[in-house]
Amino acid sequence: MQKILVIDDDRDLCFLLKQFLGRKGYDVSIVFSGEEALEHLQHSKPDLIISDLRLEDIDGITLLGRIKEKYADLPVIIITGHSDLKTSALALKQGAYDYVMKPLLTEQILLTIQEALNKNVRGIKFMKTLGADKQDSEIFFWGAADTSEKLLKQLKLVAPTEYNVIIYGEDGTGKRSIASEIHKKSRRSEMPFVVVRSGALPKETPEEALFGSEKELADGTKKITKGLLEEANGGTLFISEAESLPLHVQETLLKFLQKRKMQRVGGNQDINLDLRVFVSANKRLWNATRSGKFKEDLYHKLNDFNITISPLRQRREEIPAFAEHFLRVSNEAFDKNILGFSPEALAVIRNHDWLDNIRELKSVIKKAVLLSKTDLIGLEALPVEIVGAVEVRMEKEPGKPV
Repeated sequence: MQKILVIDDDRDLCFLLKQFLGRKGYDVSIVFSGEEALEHLQHSKPDLIISDLRLEDIDGITLLGRIKEKYADLPVIIITGHSDLKTSALALKQGAYDYVMKPLLTEQILLTIQEALNKNVRGIKFMKTLGADKQDSEIFFWGAADTSEKLLKQLKLVAPTEYNVIIYGEDGTGKRSIASEIHKKSRRSEMPFVVVRSGALPKETPEEALFGSEKELADGTKKITKGLLEEANGGTLFISEAESLPLHVQETLLKFLQKRKMQRVGGNQDINLDLRVFVSANKRLWNATRSGKFKEDLYHKLNDFNITISPLRQRREEIPAFAEHFLRVSNEAFDKNILGFSPEALAVIRNHDWLDNIRELKSVIKKAVLLSKTDLIGLEALPVEIVGAVEVRMEKEPGKPV
C-alpha cells in the first residue's frame, strides 16, 4: 500500500483527504505543521507528500527545500490559492511535482497523485522518452496563429541538426515541451530524453547528480553511480533554468561540451558520450554572462540556436484554441462530455493575463471541467479571482475588444 503524507494546518481538510484517499487504497498520515512533518520524516518515508504552500510555522518553499535535501526523489504536490501562482511556480523550480489550486476537487487531486506516483521521479524531475510521451501530448499543442507557425518553422529547422539549443520563455510557456518536440523530430527520437531541473539539483552534490560518482567501499570494491549525462547518452539532455546552475557545475559542463568526454566525481577514467544539450531560461543568458552569473564560453557552446516562446498574454488570439485543447484532454481524463464555453466564460479566458501561462490555463480548464454541471463551461466554473480581475481591467479599458 502506497503511503501519502498530508501537511496542512487546516485540520478539516487533512481529515477529509485522509478519509477520501484511504477509501482509494492509500495509507495516509496527516500532520498540521512543517515541524511535525520534518519530525515524521525522521521515522517514516512516504511515497508522496501533499503540502499546503502556506503553513503557520514554516513557509511552503522553505519546507519543500528541507524535504528535498533529505529525500530528493520524493514527489511533492503543493496546495495553493490562485493568488500564490508565482510562489507555486517557484515551488516547481525547487522540485515540486505539481500544484493544485483551492478549492480542492477530489477527482483532480486523485489524478495528480496517480500521475506523480506513476512518474519516473529521481531527485531531479527527469524522464526518459522512448517515442511519444503522454504528458507532452497533453501540454503541447500548436495554435493556428502566426506566432505558433513561426515557432513550428524554427522547430522543424533545428530538429534534424546536431545543434545545441537555448529556449527562452516565462514560467509555464511550455519550454520543456518544445525541447521534447525537437527531440522527437530528431534522429535521436528513439533514444533517451532526460530532463533536469537546475533548481532541484542536490545543493551539496550537484556534480554527482549530473556526472555520476565513483566511491571506494570498505571492502575494497567500487560503487559506481551513473549521472544524468550518462543516462542521456545517445539522446538529449534538457536542463531547465540554466541560469541557476552553480558556476563550478557550469565549468564541468563546459569541459564536457568541449571534449565530448567526462569523468565521474571520484573517478579518473574518461567516458565518451554522444548527446545533444538543450537548456531553457527565463531571461537572456547573454545578460547573465555580463553579470558573471553564467560562463560566457558555455553560453557560446550552447547557443548554436535559440528559440523564444512568447507569453500567452501576447498571443491572445491563440488562447481559445489552447482552451479547447485542454477541454478535450480534461474530458477524456475525467470521462466527461463538456461541449465548450459560454461566450462570457470564453471572453474572460481570452482576456485574462495568465501569469503562469499555459500551465495555469491548463489547470484552470481542468478544474472547470470538473465543476461544470452543464454542457458549457460558464463563469461559475472559473476562479472568482480571474473573473474579477478581467472585469476590473475591462472597466478600465472599455473599448478593448473581447
